[in-house]
Amino acid sequence: MIKGFFVSRDSRRYCLYRAILFVLLFSLILVFREKEKSLLPLLVLSTVFIFDEFLFFFLQKKPKLYNFLLDVTYLSFMLVFTGAALSPFVPFYLPIIVLSAYLLFPIDSFIVSGYSAVSYGVTAIFLTEKIPRNLILISIPSFPPLEIVLVEFVVYSFAFIFTAAISSLVVQILREQLIRVKVDISDIVEAIDYGIVTVDEQGHIVWSNSKAANFFGTSLLPGKKLLDIIVEAFKKPVETILSREEKNLEVEKEDKIFMVRGSDLFDGKGTILMINDQTEEKEIERKMQMRDKLVTLGNFAANLAHEVRNPVSSIRASAELIDTSEKVKANKNERLKELIMKESDRLDYLVESFLDFTKSFNLENKTIQLYNLVEDVISDLKKNKFFNRNIKFQNELSEDATIKGDHNLLKSILSNLGVNSLKAMPSGGNMIFGVREENGKLILFVKDTGCGIREKDLSKIFSPFYTHFREGFGFGLPIVKKIIELHNWDIEVESVVNEGTEIRIIV
Repeated sequence: MIKGFFVSRDSRRYCLYRAILFVLLFSLILVFREKEKSLLPLLVLSTVFIFDEFLFFFLQKKPKLYNFLLDVTYLSFMLVFTGAALSPFVPFYLPIIVLSAYLLFPIDSFIVSGYSAVSYGVTAIFLTEKIPRNLILISIPSFPPLEIVLVEFVVYSFAFIFTAAISSLVVQILREQLIRVKVDISDIVEAIDYGIVTVDEQGHIVWSNSKAANFFGTSLLPGKKLLDIIVEAFKKPVETILSREEKNLEVEKEDKIFMVRGSDLFDGKGTILMINDQTEEKEIERKMQMRDKLVTLGNFAANLAHEVRNPVSSIRASAELIDTSEKVKANKNERLKELIMKESDRLDYLVESFLDFTKSFNLENKTIQLYNLVEDVISDLKKNKFFNRNIKFQNELSEDATIKGDHNLLKSILSNLGVNSLKAMPSGGNMIFGVREENGKLILFVKDTGCGIREKDLSKIFSPFYTHFREGFGFGLPIVKKIIELHNWDIEVESVVNEGTEIRIIV
């Protein structure tokens, strides 16, 4: 792999800053160049610089001391062709010294400043009067006496060393502050229960905490490709998150359950992964669900016993009253027979409803044409015993509206909701089937203008055996909720007494 594609942040900064510095220098020389002077020296120097820039970018991971010494050498050659001691570009040594203090160590910046002073001294003292005028690219005055050159050399030398001292001091203070901040952040990140890993766009590790290494089962060294080193259980989920197909995925590893979450970094050039062990939370959740199921089962058993006891008592009482003697009138026994048949049918309907509620459903996900489905549901509702001519149906769905789900189960949902709406409108009203979009989600709704549901009863309507209608056992809405949860959808109910009810299926 070519190293340049994974250079450090310091390397990128060094390439950028030195490019800005020397491009500015070349540009100023071109601006102030005398027209009759040859561009050959400038072209040679710029070519050498560009070649060096490419070599650094592709062959080095971080800047070294010799890179800055080489930059000082380039600048000294520039001074030769711009008048040496008379060159207006001597101050360009200063940013090189500052940059070395920023990217290297304090001692390195003093070495660069010393080398700058020596290079400038050699150029100014020994070459100023020896440079042929035809090689100097810009217009300069006559050469000054040696004494003035020596004074300038001393002044610039002190300026170079002073710049190195101030730059090193400022950078050292900033580094100490940064280290203090990093230590504080590291302590915080290490203290939390989450494993955290940041990766770049190519999936290479940039940073991680110790918990992430424990969860992934391997050491997470910066520069390594995450997918190549983590254990097999995490590979597919992490790959899915890094490709931005999903943001949250649950992973089972041995006897533990982990949640892996992904989020884009602020600049979009990478991903931060957060992993936490949810085994204990899942166990607590499982126990709470079991407790809720036991409570529900207790209530269910009590309601079931109540519903069964009523018709059984009626059947028993009727059986005891039947008189087989010839003296008894036939019509009395006939009425008792009818009562027995009625309560037997009620028991049969209870058993059938109970079996519908407890049976498991096989989900077949297919594309459903909603308009045609609703038309079928409306046709069936018109044949229902609770339908009357004063009830008006409205199918507000467009003919091209579709949804992914199980056709028969969705029809069962809409039929159950429709029957409830029919029961709520014994004197007539309107029933509307429609769809709309809210917050990026599809909402399929059934709305009626019936008697409505009291606010205090809304929390009970999905419980078995709860119903405020005379007929039925209250299994319709629990079955609806069960099917909706099977599809991973949600359901909401909004109702106003004497105004109507709207039930929303959120896809």
